[in-house]
Amino acid sequence: MRHIVVAVDGPAGSGKSSVSRRVAAEMGLKYIDSGALYRSITWQVLQSEGVVTPEFAFSAGMAGMDITQEFLPDGTSRTRINGNDVSLLIRDEAIARNIGIISDNRDVREFVNGLLRKWARKESVIMDGRDIGTVVFPDADLKIYLDASADVRAARRVKEYRELGKDVDENVIKKQIILRDEQDRERPFGALVRADEAVYIDTSHMTMDQVVERIKDCIRAIV
Repeated sequence: MRHIVVAVDGPAGSGKSSVSRRVAAEMGLKYIDSGALYRSITWQVLQSEGVVTPEFAFSAGMAGMDITQEFLPDGTSRTRINGNDVSLLIRDEAIARNIGIISDNRDVREFVNGLLRKWARKESVIMDGRDIGTVVFPDADLKIYLDASADVRAARRVKEYRELGKDVDENVIKKQIILRDEQDRERPFGALVRADEAVYIDTSHMTMDQVVERIKDCIRAIV
């Protein structure tokens, strides 16, 4: 397979990460979890400062962090900061509450985008986000936009929560998803935008296997 970059964008809950991991494992690509990078930086800020404020500024010292990510054969990935594995630590609720300020910071986004581009030069990759095909890799070999109705995405989230033993209100989750969509489309940097040339896939009535095969067909068509 020739060197390729596959960009997968779409709203929260559309299945981007799960599908991209499967495609990577089955097609011999490296999956890069861009969201984990923003979570890692948020974790580092909380460790060093104790709090994330609206006045947060990305310092030169933070730009010197050594952030690495390893994609494993089983479809999981490990993220490290300065050699320390933070893969589980960054899934804490404290990260979710503070990541908005970090991920909206232009200096942080430029730092992360630089890492993503450097890694993509070394090997074929697939990565997901909300601006991968428009900002990070406008010249990606393949752009995919995964979508699903708010009802379907809410039902999927509720199922995930219940599998973790958490009882949640589906109507509340749906409202959160709709609000998240609005916020993502209006963000000053890294807004959710569907690239004109992106292959649009509505996953509302598709199984994960069907979505994975659809993307794999798209990859086969370009290699």
